Amino acid sequence: MRFIETQKLNDYIASVDNILAGDSLRSAYAKIETVRTASLQGFSIEGDREFLKELSYVLNVIISIIYHPHIANKREEVVIRIEQAQYIDEEAFRRILTDSSLWKQHGMKMVPEQVHHYQHIDELRIYENRFIGLLISIIDKELSRFSSFYLNKLPTLMMKDVTLDDPAVGEIISEIDRLRRKVQFLMSTHFFKEVTKGKPISRHVQPTNILVKDRLYCYCYRFYRKFVKYEDISDAKHDLRMYYFIHLLAEIKRHGYYLTPPKSPEDEDRLLFEGLDFFLEIIPAENENLEMTVRWRKAKRVETARHLLVFSPNGGERLTPDEIEHKYGEYKTVDFISLWELTASRGEIITESVPEAALISHWLESKTRAAFADKSIYERYCPVCRSRDTEGQDDMHLCHFCGTEYVFTEVGSRDMIWFRRIGVVE
Repeated sequence: MRFIETQKLNDYIASVDNILAGDSLRSAYAKIETVRTASLQGFSIEGDREFLKELSYVLNVIISIIYHPHIANKREEVVIRIEQAQYIDEEAFRRILTDSSLWKQHGMKMVPEQVHHYQHIDELRIYENRFIGLLISIIDKELSRFSSFYLNKLPTLMMKDVTLDDPAVGEIISEIDRLRRKVQFLMSTHFFKEVTKGKPISRHVQPTNILVKDRLYCYCYRFYRKFVKYEDISDAKHDLRMYYFIHLLAEIKRHGYYLTPPKSPEDEDRLLFEGLDFFLEIIPAENENLEMTVRWRKAKRVETARHLLVFSPNGGERLTPDEIEHKYGEYKTVDFISLWELTASRGEIITESVPEAALISHWLESKTRAAFADKSIYERYCPVCRSRDTEGQDDMHLCHFCGTEYVFTEVGSRDMIWFRRIGVVE
């Protein structure tokens, strides 16, 4: 996620917490219509321009710091040849007399060859300068995200109903390229190379005297606190899950599901929904993810499917079949959702460049999709990819080519399919 998106997400979650504070999951659903489902995508190009202006100013401030950084004067003891010492103080003279390793025999005499000497070194790698190095690295990654984001929006000849002479996106990309060149300059300096040696400092930056009182360092620190909202990625995942959870509850209500009353005290925090065609159960899963179990009420026997939605602030993962089986083997599908796209577990993009409500709606509808179908045909041909590489047992069928799994049942005099898993056709 970009800085500006994390800031809006943080503000949105804070406003939602004020409304839902102390509520159980069930009471949260009852109040869902009072919670605004804001779109975090809804930033204008003008808003991004303003942010890039601020980023440009921060980089100019960092350049000023690099030319005149705070340094620490460190006293370091070394052993040097005696002729290199410009002077020998009283303490050094005493140590010469007591340290025999500094002496060497010349003929019949013992002559001091070396001396303990204290030199004063300007130490650049103080905490505040290491923070500036961290900020440069973070801005570099942020500009890479901006570049990827706007390059995906750049009109091409393959897009429908677009012109290639619209300057808006091109101007943003040119500004991003200019700022990236400036960052590359900063990263090539002796300052950056020196302060980024070794293990980086924690992102939980401490407000030292220099960061608070020095005008230049303070500006960088305030910028960091304003925009770098999530030092820990798990915090971002938690808020992103809450954000999409609100969207999901709104979509479930829009699709006509109602929340069933709890059958026991243990069910008080379980979300069980009933609709015309499906029963849904939604529960929080491990690692800030969300699990949904779907049951088709028209099936002759109880058929369920468990699905996992993984909240991924920086986009989806690409997993091998072995990794999928090892990490998520108990689920029919595993999908990754960010602010901008929904991807399958093997990295295939399911849908992108639509509002967040449309992303979550697509996910919900893909798990609750049923259709009337000619059973005599689709027992032999996959209804998703048309492959004949299918096998079935009773009313359950699996396509080995795209992974689609579907169930037949009779509804009156017609055959109907429920898709327990819709495969991805590349």
